[in-house]
Amino acid sequence: MNTISRSALALGFGLVLLPGCPLLDIEADVPEVCLTYPNLQIPGVPAQSSIKQTFVFDDLSAVHDLTNKLDANLEFVRAEVRATSGIENFQFVRAVHVVVSSGDPDSTLPPLTMYDCDGDCAPEGNKLEVPASLAHDAIEYLKSDSIVIDLDFQGDVPASSWTMDVDVCMKARAGYTFSP
Repeated sequence: MNTISRSALALGFGLVLLPGCPLLDIEADVPEVCLTYPNLQIPGVPAQSSIKQTFVFDDLSAVHDLTNKLDANLEFVRAEVRATSGIENFQFVRAVHVVVSSGDPDSTLPPLTMYDCDGDCAPEGNKLEVPASLAHDAIEYLKSDSIVIDLDFQGDVPASSWTMDVDVCMKARAGYTFSP
């Protein structure tokens, strides 16, 4: 190896090992990450034009790894509800509002209407997808031990009880930098 090549190699290694220069810098986009709440029971309500249902995601340990160990950004993107029994479709829905709140009673985070359709809901059979009404970072909400979801359906609500699964979905961008 000639002197110039050895000097260039030494310089290259020296630059990599300089303080402030990362040895490894990785960034990845994850198209979608969803929290799923299965078998949510909706009681029958004769002659009602709306129904509100609240539930809690109280095991966020898998998400905590992403929020605490990596430089991550999670943004709410959509909610999806799927009828699993009692009704065959969501044709009765005129509007759906999904509000996300921190489950921490001491939290100062405001409740956010994250998913919303009003007059433009487009159910497909037993599934209804509700787009995010605004882009908002979900990290602070997911750092708590739980998040509270309020679902508000408006329309000719079925008089009989029914069951559904609910997905609250986010897109993610995560990065990891390693510096010696």
